Amino acid sequence: MKTKAELARYLNLEPPAVSKILAGIRQIKAHEYIKMRNFFGLGGDLSSERRKSDAYILEPLKSGLSEQETHDGEWTIPASILNQRTKAEADQVKIFMIQENVMEPNFKKGEHVIVDLSDKTPSPPGTFVISDGFGFMARSCAFKPGSSPPEVHISAIQKDFEPQILRKEEIEIMGRVIAKIQWI
Repeated sequence: MKTKAELARYLNLEPPAVSKILAGIRQIKAHEYIKMRNFFGLGGDLSSERRKSDAYILEPLKSGLSEQETHDGEWTIPASILNQRTKAEADQVKIFMIQENVMEPNFKKGEHVIVDLSDKTPSPPGTFVISDGFGFMARSCAFKPGSSPPEVHISAIQKDFEPQILRKEEIEIMGRVIAKIQWI
């Protein structure tokens, strides 16, 4: 028999937080739900279940470095919409808030985009969320033709951003931007 205290330790939560989850007072986070399923022997791989269900639950893409990122919650998007745009499993699709204006007018500061973490190869070219080691940002990325070792051309729409060419191992490509949410 498993106890609440054991579950709390497994989830790295205080016991009162687990009691609130079980009582329906505190909403369970997606990563906690997966860990709870593992704890009770139900398996943690929900991606196929989510793809078969009627919706994806998307979490924010967080670098862990910015206080600004913490306000976004989970989003629920109908599976019928995402299944047309990506073959990624549910845990490989995240939300990201644009934090700069260098990609305007295509992506404005404060807009939200959907990122496919399973697509990290800039071929074909496109907009990707990349990391410079200090945070995440959206940039246009394309492989430089004929480069060996492979190099990536990184640019932005605004002219004041100086394009860069970096070796593939010098940059961390988090994933391809596949959609944006825009208020009209």
